[in-house]
Amino acid sequence: MKKWERIAAAFLIFIGVGAAVQGYQLGFGTMHHPGPGFFPFWLSTILISVSFLYFIGQLGSDPKPVLLWTNRIWARPALAAAVMFIYAVFIGWIGFFSATFLLFLTWLILIEREKWLTVGLVSVIGTVGLYYIFTILLKVPLPKGMLF
Repeated sequence: MKKWERIAAAFLIFIGVGAAVQGYQLGFGTMHHPGPGFFPFWLSTILISVSFLYFIGQLGSDPKPVLLWTNRIWARPALAAAVMFIYAVFIGWIGFFSATFLLFLTWLILIEREKWLTVGLVSVIGTVGLYYIFTILLKVPLPKGMLF
């Protein structure tokens, strides 16, 4: 399993370097007036550092080699990726509120297989909570949909 952990860490280092370069090109600004590249650069630097430390920690051989994807273990991650892709498509069409509610509903039913009471409560409270956080606290304009 260490082999796959090293591959994942190397991939994150690669992504971090790309993000750091992009952040650097955007410009830092000053400490009192950070530019658009300030946070992306430093966050990607943290990602590179943590991934490198993890990579170093995974050096050596595996005591017992394990296959990464056995049986049908790949089905849930693939379904999760599909649900997130559909959410990204639908958020612009039906709006944030409706798409987020359907995301919670679908995720909890298909992927997590939760009880119906949990599905209903988390879907309603989670959607309202995220809507409140983004619109009231952060003042982020969200896509309007057919209902909201």
